[in-house]
Amino acid sequence: MRLVVALLLAALVLVGTGGTAPAQARSKAGTYAQQAFHATNANRDRQELRALRASKCLKHAAVRQARLMAQREQMFHQDIGQVLRDCGLSTVGENVAYGFPTGKSVVNDGWMNSEGHRANILNPAYRLMGIGARKGHNGRWYVAQVFGRKA
Repeated sequence: MRLVVALLLAALVLVGTGGTAPAQARSKAGTYAQQAFHATNANRDRQELRALRASKCLKHAAVRQARLMAQREQMFHQDIGQVLRDCGLSTVGENVAYGFPTGKSVVNDGWMNSEGHRANILNPAYRLMGIGARKGHNGRWYVAQVFGRKA
């Protein structure tokens, strides 16, 4: 009987810790995304632009895109026309990147040093933003930043 109880306890411990790695990965991805969100609004503030607000719909689109890029270990844009329709927006834009170690660095060292990405970040028409970040099997971060404005 003791052996059965010990085996059951061992199985519960293994099952209980099995969910820790994905939860930790989501937590790190959330921290990465928060850093990028704050860095984006800091850059907008320096230009005296309105801060962008978080959008659940845009975050969902960004996380989905980051996850797909991480799974494929390649960077590509999603169909932002679909995001426009799904989120009820009048305008939408997207920045994608990979390989930057922090959310702050993807914004400040990556996107702000690229004319098109910088234009998205500093576009005064945008009011909303969602950011998603995921690590690929190669250990690199893949990031999607989606902007929009309601119709």
